[in-house]
Amino acid sequence: MKFKLFDVEFEVSFLFFVIICTALIANNYEFIYVLLFSSLHELGHIVSLYLLGGKADKITISFYGIGLKHSSDLPVSREILFLLSGILINLLFVMFNIKRDINLALLVINALPIYPLDMGRCLKLVLEKYFDFRISYFFMYVLSAVALVLLVGYSFYCKKFSLLIISAYLAYWLFRGNL
Repeated sequence: MKFKLFDVEFEVSFLFFVIICTALIANNYEFIYVLLFSSLHELGHIVSLYLLGGKADKITISFYGIGLKHSSDLPVSREILFLLSGILINLLFVMFNIKRDINLALLVINALPIYPLDMGRCLKLVLEKYFDFRISYFFMYVLSAVALVLLVGYSFYCKKFSLLIISAYLAYWLFRGNL
């Protein structure tokens, strides 16, 4: 379903409702909480984008939560604040002990220096500011690949197979070359 509200395009995936209903029927409330807090993470990005003078182009609601696309031309410092705002939301929930394990996991995952995660995007902005494109791309690619290998190793070591799913998604982004 697609619609426009306040000059922002919204897209709600049918699969979102299927996943929510399946989780509710299966009494899998942890999955619902993951969706909720990842959505609040993205809401932090949306609010900070507007507070920093930007504007959302598209908001997608799907089985993995809320996604945001914007084409605002923010200065690097504001773009970094925008990117860190989601992590800050999860940090606040951790500090107030609200579903601490879920929010800590979201915080740590988004703090990894892997593109397209929040910290990976921040690092990419900083590298592009100080180095030419080829050098920044090379450093970002190598750092993302090393962090991804460590994440996969950790997920096997700790038998955290949900991290393997996240790793597969991140590997897809990394190896398709869209840094």
